[in-house]
Amino acid sequence: MIGKQVIDSDGVEIGYVVDADSRFLRLAEGPIGHVGLGRRFVKQIIDKVVLGGPASEIFSGLNVIDSSGEFVGVIKDTVESGDVLDSLIVEDEEGGMLVVVMDDISIMDEWVELRVSAEELEQKQ
Repeated sequence: MIGKQVIDSDGVEIGYVVDADSRFLRLAEGPIGHVGLGRRFVKQIIDKVVLGGPASEIFSGLNVIDSSGEFVGVIKDTVESGDVLDSLIVEDEEGGMLVVVMDDISIMDEWVELRVSAEELEQKQ
């Protein structure tokens, strides 16, 4: 599985597998640093790793927490640049929208964990 491209069901690239364990695929390259992607999203592994739906649908509704474990908001949508997943649109508790770039994400599984604090995220907006 190492080296395989990870795509959603629409062909949007999420990254490439650089490591794997029983719970996560570790992705790198493309627009992301290193992200742990929960295996629960994987539908099939052929010449590529294919997720079980469009990224905009499978990640929508997931809670987002910052690097200190504080709630940031809920994923509402995704942004693709060409055919590559670029960022997530997150609605915060006040109804504002935040853009979270893939470089700022540490883990995507039952929730999304950021590698930055909420303050750092807001400064990037």
